[in-house]
Amino acid sequence: MIIVAVKIIDKKKSREDSYVRKNLRREGKILQMVRHSNIVQLLEIMETQNSYYLVTELCRGGDLMDYISQRRKLPEPEVKKYIRQIVSAVDYLHRLGILHRDLKIENLLMNEFKDMKIIDFGLSNCVKLVPTKDGPRIQDYCVTQCGSPAYAAPELLGRRKYGPQVDIWSIGVNMYAMLTGNLPFTVEPFNIKILHQKMITGQMNPLPDGTTRDCRDLIKKLLNPDPDRRITMEEVLRHAWIAEETWYQSSTENARSRCFECRDVTIWQPHPDPCDVSSQGQGHGRESNRSRKHRREQ
Repeated sequence: MIIVAVKIIDKKKSREDSYVRKNLRREGKILQMVRHSNIVQLLEIMETQNSYYLVTELCRGGDLMDYISQRRKLPEPEVKKYIRQIVSAVDYLHRLGILHRDLKIENLLMNEFKDMKIIDFGLSNCVKLVPTKDGPRIQDYCVTQCGSPAYAAPELLGRRKYGPQVDIWSIGVNMYAMLTGNLPFTVEPFNIKILHQKMITGQMNPLPDGTTRDCRDLIKKLLNPDPDRRITMEEVLRHAWIAEETWYQSSTENARSRCFECRDVTIWQPHPDPCDVSSQGQGHGRESNRSRKHRREQ
């Protein structure tokens, strides 16, 4: 039997909150579309009288936020491994017309091999693609303000139309967070207008001494406040810091590798509603500690 993670959504709450209901539908739809070794895989969606359940592969390594907190910061070679995997996954999503819009260290899990797994597609959006000589590319723009301000691109915070470049900015913020244990733009006490001003004027906190030139160059290009001048995904893939050595597997090949087959997964459901405390008097007692840790309730 394979141990899985379960995201539980209370039906009563989703009925009362159209935002929760909309995000649930969006997340389920997108996760059914994608198969990539660095994106958490949806195995099944279940429904009981009181709850919805999104069953996904279990990421035993925990989330990146805890991992960084325990180490304060990560060495550059390790950061390179993780950023390469995130770039591969985001490139794959963009080629499908999917913007994640909430890439942050809390939404990056690790499996037992310390490979990255992007989670939480509740704020993601599907947009129109147009064919180009380099493959399909996103044409539509979004206008909804969403995500976490500290990771959000300045054009999103500034209520402007935006496209896939917002995810590229977020990759830069995550890269900085891995290298330093902090965020590139900070304001104390928090003020979103001052934060936005710091972003658009390039008032980034310093990088650690010893950060390589290529690493500094990539972060600078990822965190360019002008989306039209910000590095593109194609340029990221060719950048010296990323492209060093033969590492990059095409998105199509990567999508087929190291993914579960849904038919191999058995879901144990001993009760009609395993989390209905009104009928059981307690929660699902057989839930593993790791599964409980990764369960995300909305």
